[in-house]
Amino acid sequence: MRIYGPVPSRRFGLSLGVDVVPHKVCSHDCIYCQVGPTDRLTAEPERFYPVAEILADVAAALEDGPEPDVITLAGSGEPTLYSELGALIDGLHGLARIPVLLITNGALLWRPEVAAAAMKAEILAPSLDAGDEAMFQRINRPPPGLTFARFLEGLRDVTRRHPGEVRLEVMLVRGVNDGEESLRAIAEILKTLRFDRLDLNTPVRPPVPERGALPCDEDTLARAVALFGPKAVPIGSFAKTREASRPQRSFDDFDKDVRETLLRRPCTAEDLAAALGAGPAVVAESLSRLEAAGLVERRDGETGAYFVATTRR
Repeated sequence: MRIYGPVPSRRFGLSLGVDVVPHKVCSHDCIYCQVGPTDRLTAEPERFYPVAEILADVAAALEDGPEPDVITLAGSGEPTLYSELGALIDGLHGLARIPVLLITNGALLWRPEVAAAAMKAEILAPSLDAGDEAMFQRINRPPPGLTFARFLEGLRDVTRRHPGEVRLEVMLVRGVNDGEESLRAIAEILKTLRFDRLDLNTPVRPPVPERGALPCDEDTLARAVALFGPKAVPIGSFAKTREASRPQRSFDDFDKDVRETLLRRPCTAEDLAAALGAGPAVVAESLSRLEAAGLVERRDGETGAYFVATTRR
């Protein structure tokens, strides 16, 4: 369960995901997180799994195919909480000539060992959702003692020194950080950062209702682009298609793949078809079986129907 996908990413193409921390162990408890509330909020890295075991899982997934565009360190927790992150990235480079992508909330980039590990990923994708301490606490909800000033210290230093591509992400939540004052505060900070592209995002998957993480409208995103500059790009839907490269599997195997994908993130039927190399009819039949068994639920959001895995085993 440490490896999932390849799954369709709206930002990075076809992604082979690698979970290096247990479910929802994180250094933030962001109100918009699609995985749900943080179970364990911490700023202390740990060695959760042996590096060799993770590498063996990745090697098996790469052999099975299809070949991903990136190997992504992200998943259901904050990857920089994995204390052997640098050694793991070195090992991934030894397995395949596929770029390593580190998606991080950036909370721990001020730590020297975390910064050193982040430098090894070909693509660094940190987040910036606030322009001041009050909004940082409101939207990202870090553990006690982790201040916005320290967060910015690490973000500025690592983005300036990173030798590869830096893809910053800003998540705008309706009624929270999308007002004129909030947008201008973020824009001022952006002037102090080095990045190649800014992915402007807004929640599109079913939110946690009590957290109020709702999507912004197109006018708000356009206003943000005007303030953030020419490197800011609103994220579009995943449109990449791939031919299936793995042998035909039994329905049981395919159902398992669908469920394991949905355990990591909500997906549309189209997302699943693109990620797993299957036709729409096969995906629909699998989802129907999983729904009947109580293993998958359909949830209708403002942008369409998404499927999520239930906690039933």
